[in-house]
Formats: sequence, structure tokens, C-alpha cells
Amino acid sequence: MTIVRSKQQVVDVAAKVFREKGYEATKLEDIAAELGILQGSLYYHIDSKASLLREVRVQMFEEITEQIEKTASGDGPAVEKLRLVIVQYVRYLERVLPLIEHWIIAPADKRKTKKHAREDRALSHRLREVWLSILREGVDAGEIRSDLDLNVVMLSIIGICNSIGRWYDPSGDLSIDEIAKAQFDICWGGISG
Repeated sequence: MTIVRSKQQVVDVAAKVFREKGYEATKLEDIAAELGILQGSLYYHIDSKASLLREVRVQMFEEITEQIEKTASGDGPAVEKLRLVIVQYVRYLERVLPLIEHWIIAPADKRKTKKHAREDRALSHRLREVWLSILREGVDAGEIRSDLDLNVVMLSIIGICNSIGRWYDPSGDLSIDEIAKAQFDICWGGISG
């Protein structure tokens, strides 16, 4: 038997198994087996499969937000930052595709607590603000049209990226990077100054 040293170890393994099997097909016994422990031992670290999915989701969302924040705070023109952020975000979405039916596309979880709803709004606000910072920088530099409502631009770009969850096929003709480039080109064509 393996010794589970932390909840983080459980979250990491759950993320791997969820990605491999999809959330619906994953059983807690699959996660326990991957950890080398009995299923009942998982309950020392988690409440339920749904709570474990939430842990995975929040952690992955925080990781991509931090990555995008780092890009946004770096040097270089806004056009390059926006291109990089779209690539980073689309690659992130590709990683979480097996979770998307429970996450991005699904209607709001009716079992979500008020605390979780507040946390989700704060995470979403943080991500949106970093996209807006790049767009504002682009307007200030004359790279992005100043006549556009930047909230609409930001939400539209995120929406275009999120849409891959509905149609992206990893075995299709285009790689995820080619799709990200096309999405950037479409967005940039509409907002460049």
C-alpha cells in the first residue's frame, strides 16, 4: 500500500485520472487504485468525487490565471501578449477537455454553495481583469481600436477560446496551436488599431 502524504497528491492523481477517463467514467476506486490505496482511505482526504473535481478545477484555473498574469506583466507589445495568452489559454482548455462537460459547457451546478459561487466569481474576475489589462495596454499603445468596449472584446475572445470544448477534435486536421493561431488572427483582425 502507498502512503498518501497530502491532499495535493490525491488532487494531482484525480486530475490525471479525470483527464484519462473523463469525469463521468471515473470512479473513486480508479483514483484509489492509481494511488495504491483502498477506496475508503480516500475519504480521509476528500468528501466526494464532486468535491474532488472542484479541487482539480480550482487548482487548474488558478494555474492558468497565474500563467496569463505572468505573460501580461512581461515586456513586449500588447499584440504579442494577446497572442501568447490565447495560445496559453487554448492549450489549457485542451488539457481539461475531459472535464469540460462538467465545467465550462454545463449549466451552473445547482448544488454549488454560496461560498463556492463567490470563490468562482472571484477567480473569474481575476482572469477577466488580466485579459482586460492587455487590451487596455493595447489601446494605450494605439495597437487596439479605442472605439471598442473592452469588456465586450474580452468576453468575446474568452468565448471564442472556450468554444473549442464544443467542437475540438484532438485527432482532427488542425493542432491546438494552429487553432489558437486562427483564433488570434480572427480576434486581432477585428480589434487592431
